[in-house]
Amino acid sequence: MARPLTADARVRPVEPGDLQAVLEIEAEAHPWAAQWTPDSYLQPPGSGMSAWVVERAGRVAGFILVRHTPGEMELLNLAVAESSRRSGAGAALVAAALASGIAQGAGQAFLEVRESNAGARAFYSALGFSVVGRRPRYYQHPEEDALLLSIPLPQSA
Repeated sequence: MARPLTADARVRPVEPGDLQAVLEIEAEAHPWAAQWTPDSYLQPPGSGMSAWVVERAGRVAGFILVRHTPGEMELLNLAVAESSRRSGAGAALVAAALASGIAQGAGQAFLEVRESNAGARAFYSALGFSVVGRRPRYYQHPEEDALLLSIPLPQSA
């Protein structure tokens, strides 16, 4: 079970001034986190892409990038700075993303994870995601299968 965020932490949309920290966290998490372009994190509303950061004590401690499509959403990238892992930051980011998906009418959320990434697989399992498929040789450097995970989302009232 993920710990709740501390009082000095909050989740908010990515801002241009966050990009350097986001890219540093992304690089620190390589090869587990995908390497996206800076523009990916700053898509305008209505583009189908959304990104958030978790800020702890005034510093960006993690981020999430998602894509919304009719009836579903995909978590594209999630990483938390090593110094903030196991603090509830990752779970808070996923919760914010899923809440956004629910508000936009998504009934299902998906993501891919490297088969060998046992920590991420356990994290997502604890949040309620389950394995629904496999994508052979999906990842490169090193080549590896991706497991496709999914979670059903409740319909908003």
